[in-house]
Amino acid sequence: MISMKKKVNITRQVFKHQRVILASVFSFIFGSLVTVNFAQINKTCKLDDTDREYNIMKNSKLKSDELVVLIFSAPDNLSKRNAIRSTWLQFQQLEVSLYTFTHYFVIGKPSRSAKKYDHIVEEQSFYKDILLLPMYDGYNNLTEKVLRSFVWLKEQRDFGFNFKYVLKCDDDSFVRVYDILHEISGIENFYLNPHVKFRDPNNDSFSRFLSANLQINKNVKIKKDMNLYWGYFTGNTKLKKSGKWKEEEWMLCDYYLPYALGGGYVLSADLVLYIANNADTLRQYNSEDVSVGTWLAPVTNTVRIHDVRFDTEWISRGCQNYYLLIHHVSEKQMHEFYYNMLTTGHLCTNESLIRIPYLYDWKKPNSECCMKTEKKGSLLDNIKSFFPVPN
Repeated sequence: MISMKKKVNITRQVFKHQRVILASVFSFIFGSLVTVNFAQINKTCKLDDTDREYNIMKNSKLKSDELVVLIFSAPDNLSKRNAIRSTWLQFQQLEVSLYTFTHYFVIGKPSRSAKKYDHIVEEQSFYKDILLLPMYDGYNNLTEKVLRSFVWLKEQRDFGFNFKYVLKCDDDSFVRVYDILHEISGIENFYLNPHVKFRDPNNDSFSRFLSANLQINKNVKIKKDMNLYWGYFTGNTKLKKSGKWKEEEWMLCDYYLPYALGGGYVLSADLVLYIANNADTLRQYNSEDVSVGTWLAPVTNTVRIHDVRFDTEWISRGCQNYYLLIHHVSEKQMHEFYYNMLTTGHLCTNESLIRIPYLYDWKKPNSECCMKTEKKGSLLDNIKSFFPVPN
């Protein structure tokens, strides 16, 4: 028979071990909660369509930035990527700003070339700034490339990457990112804030470089900020029936719907998410910028802002110090612009205006939206009143 004293000792030992076990379980649960809530995201890219969480940022930590810059590049364009890394992306280290941005070079897999793929993997392991999509890269699938990059951003947002805006540009674009971030702050207060009545820039002094259009359903109370679609718009481009950009199945009208030219444009996060959420049902047209404009045409609560400071036409309009983004820039010009910004604070060595810009007239039909004129009181005169243009 076990004595009463031994029974008491056994009972005490059981309770003692129970307390240790409970304390260990509590510590494990508490530690797990702290890790989940406070640890930054650290995910590894997998080039696999079946892996929903494919992520190119190997061993990197995602954070919430004001702006995500997607720089569309091709597998062979290493020198262009390095030109950007050594020029306008350097302002990430040089600028002191309340706003932050992160960038990714968006690349598809090289077609049937293991050696090129290995070079991209090596580049990524060094710079950690490449978004390598699970698709083959090529001119014929730029629209798919844009769509997949937006889907990727949506997936990162599901894991806590709460960006506000996305800037899409090409690897031959020079971008003054912090100036764009500064402008976004003003645009938010002037156009996007739901508590501020929408103002017509043609009758206001916010900027003589802009013309804006608001799409909103009548008698609907706006509870959050408007969506932003910002760039250099065109609406009078006739349907292309030949060449590499021809659209064989376009049936909407004889003109493309208004769209911001693809050398550089800004979208608010909700528009990116709208496109990503409907990726499986959206018609992919040959031109990626045409596709984006068409996809967003029916979206309400959206402000489209045409801005002449985006030099993104098929050929550059020259160099003006007020430009925020210039497309079709050579690697040599990248370094010249960067040097000028560092030494003088201005973009251009000498300002020049080769082609006249236009302000989009949102009140007129597409065929009359984008007329260039040098008459008195024109946009050119407005520009000259701000920045003298050499004759």
